[in-house]
Amino acid sequence: MPLWVFLPIPLTGSGVADSCGSLSEAMANQDLAVTIVTPRANPWLAPSVQVVEVLPRWTRRLPYRWLRNRAARQIERVFLSQMAGQRSQTAAANIWPDASLDTIRKLRANGITVFRDMVNCHVATAKRILDEAYEKLGVAPGHGISSQSVQQEQQGLDAVDYIFCPSASVKASLLENDVPAGKLLETSRGWDPARFSGSHRLLPPSEGLTAVFVGSLCVRKGVHLLLDYWARSGVKGRLVLAGEMEAIIKEKCADLLDRDDVIVLDYFRDIGSLYRSADIFVLATLEEGSPRVTYEACGCGLPVITTPMGAGPVVRHNREGFVIDPNDRDGWIAAIRTLAEDIELRRTMAKAAAERAQSFVWSKVAARRRRLILSALGGRLSPSSQSLLDEDPC
Repeated sequence: MPLWVFLPIPLTGSGVADSCGSLSEAMANQDLAVTIVTPRANPWLAPSVQVVEVLPRWTRRLPYRWLRNRAARQIERVFLSQMAGQRSQTAAANIWPDASLDTIRKLRANGITVFRDMVNCHVATAKRILDEAYEKLGVAPGHGISSQSVQQEQQGLDAVDYIFCPSASVKASLLENDVPAGKLLETSRGWDPARFSGSHRLLPPSEGLTAVFVGSLCVRKGVHLLLDYWARSGVKGRLVLAGEMEAIIKEKCADLLDRDDVIVLDYFRDIGSLYRSADIFVLATLEEGSPRVTYEACGCGLPVITTPMGAGPVVRHNREGFVIDPNDRDGWIAAIRTLAEDIELRRTMAKAAAERAQSFVWSKVAARRRRLILSALGGRLSPSSQSLLDEDPC
């Protein structure tokens, strides 16, 4: 069965593109032949996945920002031309994360079953959450979500056949915006243990608790809340933040960032070395899809304090860590203090997190995803069975 994957960003080993590539690579087998159409690609995938690059090879030497408009003009035309010779009964399209309404309609008109991956929540839900967060900070919204983008996403969701929801929060956001439940397929993200091999520790040992956050240091990720909760907890230790900082965080949280027990690091690739320096992982995020950093932190044996948005299917409350509403100040402070003081609980949760993460390595995630796709294409998927079937660890 051919599966054609539409990826409108370069296929690199990071971010959304890495998730798409890793999942596609692990899904490809004798039952599912996977082809990715993308602007350009780094040659890191196994030969089992065919990659069609829209841009000429020589453009790899140029910054992608120079080529983005050219790629956007070409990729949908190339994708449609690649699928033109496919028999509709034996092919499907997987959109990561979005394509134009015109392209989706053309695929559907040709009898192609169209799946769409949700990277984050429905943008209407995201806009509502983030509008409120920026209002509380007393500043204009900095998320860039317009009413037009909300309408465009809704039209695209209406047009596809199935939508992959990587977490319960994503599914809830779609239902909140009247997307039919029969379209929604529950999935997850995954992680690659090989990325975290080694023994190097980025930071020297320190007295007290080391809590780490990895990701964009922005309002959406709740970094302003996390800094406040850390300061109010009064625990001995250090909070380490790794990522690019939004200007409003730097402005509004200047005093909290200037504390001696707060360390801010620029982006770097060897995240495993930071996780090996840590005792816990913290993510007070307000809106997410299913953040891969949570899977990876669990895989590295870190108890996690996060929100329902950040937990995805991997972190369960009081088992792999604590799942707390991002605005529950007292709950967050109590959780930080508990893990700072109770070393035995940290060990128990660390073991549970590492074991839980093994159910979400890419090979297992891909096997569940492949079964969902083949079942949907075979017409055997009913609303009551749109889960990860008997392999679902959630």
